[in-house]
Amino acid sequence: MRIPRRTVIKSAAGLAAGLGLGLGSTAQSAPRTKPFDLIVVGGGNSGLPAVIFAAERGAHVLIIDTASQLGGTLYLSTGQMSAAGTKLQRSKGIVDTAQSHYDDIMRISSNTADPQLLRLAVDNAAPAFDWLTDHGFETLPEHPVTGTTHEPYSQARYAWGHQGGMSILKVLLAELQPHIDAGRVQLQLQTEVTRLLLARDGSVRGVETKNLDEKKQQFLARSTLLTSGGYTDNREMFEKYEGHRSYSQATNPYSQGAGYTMGESVGGYVRGGQNHIPLFGAVLASDKYPSPMRMIVRNFPGDRPPWEIFVNRAGERFLREDIPSHTAYEYALGKLPEERCWVVFDDAILGAAPPMANIFGGGGGRSGKPDLHKFFTEKTAFFFQGDSPDELATRAGFDPAAFAATIADYNRAQVTGDDRLGRKFMPLPIARPPFYAIRLQSWNLTAYAGLAVDEQLRVIRRNGKPIGNLYAAGELLGMGQLMGHAICGGMSVMPALALGRLFGKDILPLRA
Repeated sequence: MRIPRRTVIKSAAGLAAGLGLGLGSTAQSAPRTKPFDLIVVGGGNSGLPAVIFAAERGAHVLIIDTASQLGGTLYLSTGQMSAAGTKLQRSKGIVDTAQSHYDDIMRISSNTADPQLLRLAVDNAAPAFDWLTDHGFETLPEHPVTGTTHEPYSQARYAWGHQGGMSILKVLLAELQPHIDAGRVQLQLQTEVTRLLLARDGSVRGVETKNLDEKKQQFLARSTLLTSGGYTDNREMFEKYEGHRSYSQATNPYSQGAGYTMGESVGGYVRGGQNHIPLFGAVLASDKYPSPMRMIVRNFPGDRPPWEIFVNRAGERFLREDIPSHTAYEYALGKLPEERCWVVFDDAILGAAPPMANIFGGGGGRSGKPDLHKFFTEKTAFFFQGDSPDELATRAGFDPAAFAATIADYNRAQVTGDDRLGRKFMPLPIARPPFYAIRLQSWNLTAYAGLAVDEQLRVIRRNGKPIGNLYAAGELLGMGQLMGHAICGGMSVMPALALGRLFGKDILPLRA
């Protein structure tokens, strides 16, 4: 599988300069005649701490990355982390434990998370978080919190920095630089790993690579760690592992699933995709999927109670719009055909309600409020307008009779206060033309399926036996293993960081 050579952000040197760092002339690897102690495939949120802590133990490490810069998805990530028993919590009088964190994830996921991996992640979260804060990472002043829009934790253990994922990357690059300067760490950027090299006994002994000039090289190592991210920009792989169509194009373009291909090629297997969760509210740029995202429509009742209604393909409501949990929205969307719905409102609501849409800023971020009026003059598959409910239904593709009944039923509930779905916040009826509908689609940020590993992060075969010298961490393990059939705050970035640190500090075998 060939990985696209798309450069989406500044080069490593330019970024480092902007952060007051410098990758220096050693950014590209110098020749080495003997095997490395460790090759790390992917220089992101899990690979970088693995390298830093391995180098602190005296290991000679090679980082290989397809991108032109280190950092992976930290450039796009909001950098949200959850950890229990941290120094930050203690400084604010919060008593918390890894066991409580584990119990919360199991509760939120209805016991669908992988117990072994989850235990490993939560037990190592606080030491990793404390290491970040000890080295200059600063959270927002009101943090930690119990949650934002998904199911809350029982304790305030959820935090992130002023610059999102960049706040984390700044610390990682600063801690990496001395090891590059000392020659313990070498980089091979803009380089694709084309295959794993095997010894006669089936263990991994290194990698074969190809650079931009199509030049092939082989690098040998005593251990190889795959931290090359997910597959969310690879439509075929997304559909293969999660069983759903990939509609959006909103993640790192290097998330092509290379680590999955490598792991499976030597006997590993993938699990967890059955825990797929769709994110809610994407307005796409086109109906040629996967499509870039244009904006997000996401009602968070705690911040902005919904004035509108949401309907399915038949034009019928399918959830209580003011339910105070975005998880409920995602579960409901996941049951709809093509993970698709429509938000419906009228001219009075469009004029009176707070803005419901945000221009998509990447990584789930928002970058401004659009003026929706202009979009309804476009002839697209996403914005519809009609002078009556029947006309809107015809244009949007609803059943006119079912949609008219939906509008009438909601308007009666708005007058009486007795909604059949239990909704309480209904400030205006949907009665003043023109009437509007926006088609919303599911979208994704992270991979739910992941390579199967054991408690030592060794990639395993279906019989449970490890593949010699091959390890995996980060998003490559899949959110379906680490947080099950749910979205749990901070359980994407934090496990990647924590398990990368654990591998470099304690798991990587080094010769005496």
